Amino acid sequence: MNDPVDLVVVGGGLAGLSLATRLVRGGYAGRVVILEPRGEYVDDRSWAFWTPAHHALPVAPARQWNHWQFSRQDGEPVTRRAPGWRYAYIRSLDLYRNALALIASRPNFRLLMGTRANAVDASGGHLSVATTAGTFPTSFVVDTRPAAMDRFSGSTLFQCFSGRELRFDQARFDDSRVELMTDMRSDALGFVFSYVLPLSPTRALVEATRFSTRALGQAQLCADLDQTLAARGWSNAQVLRTETAVLPMGLPAPDVAEPIAGVAHAGMGAGALRAASGFGFVRIQAWADRCARELLQGRPPVGHPAEPKVQGWMDRVFLRALANNPARSPEFFLRLASSVPGEAFVRFMSEQGGWRDHARIIAALPPGPFLQALHGPSLRPRPST
Repeated sequence: MNDPVDLVVVGGGLAGLSLATRLVRGGYAGRVVILEPRGEYVDDRSWAFWTPAHHALPVAPARQWNHWQFSRQDGEPVTRRAPGWRYAYIRSLDLYRNALALIASRPNFRLLMGTRANAVDASGGHLSVATTAGTFPTSFVVDTRPAAMDRFSGSTLFQCFSGRELRFDQARFDDSRVELMTDMRSDALGFVFSYVLPLSPTRALVEATRFSTRALGQAQLCADLDQTLAARGWSNAQVLRTETAVLPMGLPAPDVAEPIAGVAHAGMGAGALRAASGFGFVRIQAWADRCARELLQGRPPVGHPAEPKVQGWMDRVFLRALANNPARSPEFFLRLASSVPGEAFVRFMSEQGGWRDHARIIAALPPGPFLQALHGPSLRPRPST
């Protein structure tokens, strides 16, 4: 049994580290233990999102762009922008290093690498977390572990991707705009597109992404990426790093047991990812701000707020229409790119849209597939997580 602490953060990924950095900067005096199962942090992922041009971010973006593109395979691209907004890219290693330095600066914070949490116990009216490094009695717990496999496998769609950061000796990329969804096409496995973040004229992160009704394996995703690179003439580039992921889109709500006082859930398994996009970075930062404020005031931690009703309903309809009509998915996204003003599109994607933005999104899409999607059982109201 370890000495009692004030807060145990289960998981030192984006959510756990984002909360810890807020607490360090806020001067949290309690004893904090952060449990992270991985043995080391590496540059294994990226976060990209729209943000207002003058909005402060937890770490400086590696790149920012004012323009983005959509296109079908072999089709003319549609380029959009939104005055006052930027598309920002943060490298995971930059965020990790910043967080680790802050945590190391405070003796009341401990990050335990290679340590896995097994169970949170509240018997006898006292909280404790059993781990591979012993049991930690605690006042509060923030649990950021991912969803259990049975919930994960019940998602409406999966966003599956494989990416490589490439470098050439000579300029090969137009770094003035992001290829948000280009080369869009469909095949027997679903909807596939390219995602290209040009970091400089000689360097880019290139991903092949699929929206599929099942989680796809690495072999298929690498084959998609090889095809993309060959078609662009990029197969002979130097590969600086790789990244891959399978993200749930429309993750089912958990079977909620009686909540445990003092325990909050956050991160992907608790609703951090927006169903229709897979975006979660901005949501997690907003949650970390709110949760840290509560803890700094001596109150229990909080989880993610409930999904806005209209937005959640629209996202579920959209996902079901994509799942039912993979061959028409390129059409759906091109309609949005062509018909919805850039500002309205970005506000909607950034969860700041009003009813006019929602109306523009609805008007841009063909009614038939979306009316059919209204009748799916997945559209029943879901409890908040």
